[in-house]
Amino acid sequence: VILIGLEISGGSINVFSDSLGNTNYDIFVADTIPSPERDTEKPMPIIDIQKVVLDDINLTYNDLSSKLNVVVRDLNATITGSVTRDGISGRLEVSRSGISFEYDGGKYLEQASIHFNIPLDIIPSSQYLNLKNASLSVNDLELWLNGSLENDTLNRTLLTDIRYRLSSWPLETMVAMEPPSFHSRLEGIDAGGLLTSEGRISGPLNDSLMPLMDVHLLLENGTMKYDGFPLPLHDIRGDFTFYSDLNTDSLSFLRINRFEAKTPGSRVMVEGLVNKLFSDIYCDLVTDNRFWLDEFAPMIPDSLNVKLSGSASGKVRAAFSLEQLKKKQLEKMKVSGSMTLSEFDASYDSLSLNTDRTRIDFALPYRKVPANNTGFAFASISSDHLSVAKLESYQVSLQNASIRLETSDARDTTRIPNLLCSFSMDSVSAGMDTMSLSLAKPNGKVSLSPRPGSPDQARITLSYSSEQVEATLGKNSAVLEAISLETEILNDNSQEDIFLKWLAKGFIDLNRGSIKVSGFPHPIEIPSVKMHFDPETFAIEDASLKIGRSDFRLSGNANNILSYFRGDSILRGRFSFVSDTTDITQIMALTSGLGSKDTTSAGQAEATKGDSVYTGPYMVPRGVDLLLNTNIKSASFGQDTASNISGDVRIKDGVLVLDELTFETPAARMQVTMMYRTPRKNHLYVGLDYHMLDVEIEELLKMIPDIDTLMPMLRSFKGKGEFHIAVETYMDSLYNIKKSTLRGASSIRGSNLVLMDGETFSEIAQKLRFSRKAENIVDSLSAEFTIFRNEIDIYPFLIVMDKYKAVIAGRHNFDMSFDYHVSIVESPVPFKLGVDLKGNMDDMSVDLAKCEYAELYRPVSRNAVENKQLQLRKMIREILTQKVKD
Repeated sequence: VILIGLEISGGSINVFSDSLGNTNYDIFVADTIPSPERDTEKPMPIIDIQKVVLDDINLTYNDLSSKLNVVVRDLNATITGSVTRDGISGRLEVSRSGISFEYDGGKYLEQASIHFNIPLDIIPSSQYLNLKNASLSVNDLELWLNGSLENDTLNRTLLTDIRYRLSSWPLETMVAMEPPSFHSRLEGIDAGGLLTSEGRISGPLNDSLMPLMDVHLLLENGTMKYDGFPLPLHDIRGDFTFYSDLNTDSLSFLRINRFEAKTPGSRVMVEGLVNKLFSDIYCDLVTDNRFWLDEFAPMIPDSLNVKLSGSASGKVRAAFSLEQLKKKQLEKMKVSGSMTLSEFDASYDSLSLNTDRTRIDFALPYRKVPANNTGFAFASISSDHLSVAKLESYQVSLQNASIRLETSDARDTTRIPNLLCSFSMDSVSAGMDTMSLSLAKPNGKVSLSPRPGSPDQARITLSYSSEQVEATLGKNSAVLEAISLETEILNDNSQEDIFLKWLAKGFIDLNRGSIKVSGFPHPIEIPSVKMHFDPETFAIEDASLKIGRSDFRLSGNANNILSYFRGDSILRGRFSFVSDTTDITQIMALTSGLGSKDTTSAGQAEATKGDSVYTGPYMVPRGVDLLLNTNIKSASFGQDTASNISGDVRIKDGVLVLDELTFETPAARMQVTMMYRTPRKNHLYVGLDYHMLDVEIEELLKMIPDIDTLMPMLRSFKGKGEFHIAVETYMDSLYNIKKSTLRGASSIRGSNLVLMDGETFSEIAQKLRFSRKAENIVDSLSAEFTIFRNEIDIYPFLIVMDKYKAVIAGRHNFDMSFDYHVSIVESPVPFKLGVDLKGNMDDMSVDLAKCEYAELYRPVSRNAVENKQLQLRKMIREILTQKVKD
């Protein structure tokens, strides 16, 4: 059959199928006459359709069984093709037609303009359809198709292999074609842009299988406004690849080659891959963002009291599954990137954060971590300026800061996390109430980890150094020019005392510091401190301090630090004490009563009385055993001064011992061994071995006024001598001697002394017929005496003056009554004379008496002082070696 031309114009075609599948075009009567068997496979007739034209035809297709209704108005179509014994081949061209399409009661197209140019091949025997570069256009949305469809009737499967392409479809047109039933889904959305796509659909299609879709989608010049998002989006660009059979996880994915969108001030760009689409969706995305935060401020509910301004930009890569995100399984997620905050200002309630520019680099997990268990997360912060504050509470400001942080999973509450932090800054300033802190160029490294065997207790190591440090606390302040610190701190959370809960060891180096303490009258200057320390020991390499008028340098060890705070040992120390200038009154005021339960009686309050003379009594610190090997160039005690002081000073649990301490004063060279105990404020013990060389007797009486009571005759002499006393006694809180407890011995020696003229001497000289001279020079004097309670016994001693030698002995009492005898054992006169002196200084009798000593009598030393020395040293040794808590 050859159909050369057929044109139908201005007609109507109605195709109908009822719910049972009966059609109105089934008009042929069934053939009931059996055909010969040879005619059962009659071949398809050959037809050549050269041209069939439909012009201005109205076509209606209504299929009740499939709930499908299609209406085509003004159909203009051209059909060409051929039917052969093997198949059908042809072309369908449609133009200038309008189509309406309804399915299941929903309108999908309403008089849409359609254009078709469909070349196709059909093989009916295998139900095979092949499209050859077919194009379809609905409302100018053109679709290009190329490929084949084949119905596998045996397996009830449609085999597909179709390629398609669409170009620059306007989203506005596509949205306008959306059926009314879908309008609610797009309510409040106003979208625009151009959509381009190409791809391939291949594979079987049946009830359980979907063909494989390889789709490339491109969106350009996109815009969107959404009522729920107050910022309009523009310059939306998207490049996507979708590969899936809508069933198999292993081969399905969505690749975001690029997605970008902009607000008036912000930009978002996303790249990456989304797979496992049909189980636990897994995303591996890279975002490159720039947010102008002022845009988003109106989106924050007023109830949150949050304010944001500035910008945040950065690039972030994240790999995670939706299940991980839902369950917050951070240990399984991978997040890394950087974020830069510029002119950033944020506040939440009373908290605020401000920075000019801060860059934050982060990674979760941290792959470059060494073997220190801090691979869970990493962050690096670099900031030109960063400040954090809480209204009416605290504020912290960092300048040119660089902070690096590594950590383990801190969510594990059963153990202390591993944390490593290094930092370097130009400056730090902080303030809280009346406290402030300022650091110049701090840098260091701190680590936190669990103690071995104790995962709930912390081990902290710190390496720190900085230049200028300034700190204030109310009226108290401290300044350091430089500090360096290396320390390890161990936590023992079973303890309650702060010193026992945190045990520290390490090394500290301070330079050029000063401290001012409110209520403390003397500034404290610290030229340098270098010290190793651990919980039990402070090993001081060098500690230079200046307190008021005192400066000193310490070196040595302090031991039992932790045991002292536990209360099971005394604090022990062995130090070298070197000083150019020491104010002894000041040092006594600072240390009096330390360690005592009641320090108010120990005179510590005197430390707050400025530079007034210390009034005492000085209460020796308790709970300590300190030995100071002293070397002091100059020391002051009230109005008196001493120089070149050397010797040992020891304080042991309420006992002060000076061991052969030597020093010089303007009056004499001196050596002293002393034990001073303060069991009670009003019961003070002194054991003294005091040796003065080349001492001016007049100065001696000024320095130790009680000597005048012990030896009143000394007031009659002038010149230099040697004075030695060994004595012990108890005193009250005003240092008044309790005379009933006084025990001691003393000696005085001198030569070329001047015996000063006076009424007493004149009377004695007259009775003994001494010669009269302008000055009465005593060639030598050597006297010993002992003290017992109120009595002083003067042992016989020889005095040589001019041509006279006299022996003097006797006793006097603290009430200044006396009974002396003077014997002239050698003189120019041919007979011996003696004088008895009795009474007191106001009522004294001078009587001639029989000479009690022979002419050649020479007094023998009783060694009373030496014996008392030995007793005193034995007592000191026993006190210092008696059992105390170690």
